Amino acid sequence: GAVRGEKGTCKTCDAGKPPRAHHCSVCGRCVLRMDHHCPFTNCCIGLYNERFFLLWVLLVWTGCLYGTLMSWNPFYVCIVGGLMNGIDSISPADLERCTNMGKSVFIFLPTVTMFGFMTVLFGWHLILISQDWTTIEFFRFKLAPFIGQSPDKPAPETGRGGVIANFRAVL
Repeated sequence: GAVRGEKGTCKTCDAGKPPRAHHCSVCGRCVLRMDHHCPFTNCCIGLYNERFFLLWVLLVWTGCLYGTLMSWNPFYVCIVGGLMNGIDSISPADLERCTNMGKSVFIFLPTVTMFGFMTVLFGWHLILISQDWTTIEFFRFKLAPFIGQSPDKPAPETGRGGVIANFRAVL
């Protein structure tokens, strides 16, 4: 059997551990090329499901974009127009429209917030994929020197021969 802490074994579960694998403390198992444990999907994002996670982020981003675009006009007319010019400046027709579309007026703020968050998340993962890094590897090896920590071991060999090859490997 494997000896605890031996090179190539997990220090937590004593299982054989290939390079770039990581033990997830939430799931209680080792994951190949683990990126992170996602609180939204409640699973580990790694070698076999990163493309599906990226698709999920893209679909949520698209839904948020749709919600933002559909609720912008009612939000602008009812909230922005009313606050900037006073409630008396809203025409009776627009006021009736605001009353009828009350819910869609308030959908704008959460959807635009989620849209911004998903834009950052999607962009972050595109950058990581282009460089063949996982989130864990980035924080452990790239960010550590900037915050005054030394990496606990040398950075793994990454890169599959360029950005296109990195995207092909994931997608």
